[in-house]
Amino acid sequence: MKPLVSTNRSGTLLTNAHVVGDATEVAVVFKPQKDGEKITQAHALRGRVRKVDPVRDLALIEVENVPARAGTIPLGRFGDLQVGADVHAIGHPLGQEWTYTKGLVSQIRPAYEWGAGSTKHVADVIQTQTPIRPGNSGGPLISDDGKLVGVNSFKTTGGEALNFAVAVNEVEKFLAAAADGAYEPKPVAAKDKPCEGKVTYEGRTKDDIAFRNIDMDCSGQANATLYIPDDKTQAVVLRMDTNKDGKTDASILDEDRDGKCDISYWDTDFDGKPDMVGHHPDGGLKPAKMEKYQPKS
Repeated sequence: MKPLVSTNRSGTLLTNAHVVGDATEVAVVFKPQKDGEKITQAHALRGRVRKVDPVRDLALIEVENVPARAGTIPLGRFGDLQVGADVHAIGHPLGQEWTYTKGLVSQIRPAYEWGAGSTKHVADVIQTQTPIRPGNSGGPLISDDGKLVGVNSFKTTGGEALNFAVAVNEVEKFLAAAADGAYEPKPVAAKDKPCEGKVTYEGRTKDDIAFRNIDMDCSGQANATLYIPDDKTQAVVLRMDTNKDGKTDASILDEDRDGKCDISYWDTDFDGKPDMVGHHPDGGLKPAKMEKYQPKS
């Protein structure tokens, strides 16, 4: 999932509720500084779903360590919207990252209803001819003066150029209610909770270091090994095989042996050499921040 508009500098992102679904955490990718740079898992930051409005189809995601280069899009005025005005969209249609399109406001539809099956939404929406495809959802609809006037949300299947964005006045209502404590995401059902790692074997290496093989994804096969040196001054290390090719491509260290992750090294192109380093200020398994690995000379 790529971020599309930040409501403030604290790292809160606005998107569609259907983009996050029932997830409590999502991966967030900020646009690289270099155009055309290949996106890998090393670019992903952890986002926590904080607010969900299933009726308006809006959600807020909190992200730690937002890059300093990230900017914000100011909110426009609903009353300034006019049929025939130019509007611009940014999104990722069919996986094509950070695509820009331009069109016109076709109409403003108050209290518009949409959805399929048991999922029903209602909100004031902007109908636009600006091309929208799967992957544009949650992205900004922007006025000529660079302000957010809507959140691109859906298109109809029965005709061309029938694209819709939740209007900025609905965004303002959502943000105000969320600030007052509304729209807490529903708890994840027990059956939807993520898999917990299971130790499949314990032993000692030839160098007499205790280790545990772990099935991290409940696949029935071990894809990680935890090394626990007897020497208390040495780090505990979790080595993972994320792509299941039989080779280690991630090493996560608990340097002070307090049960919390401190630093990690990732081989994102799977060439046998680390190219990214992760930092874990919260002690979690997933790094909160990633940067390029600079080998010591």
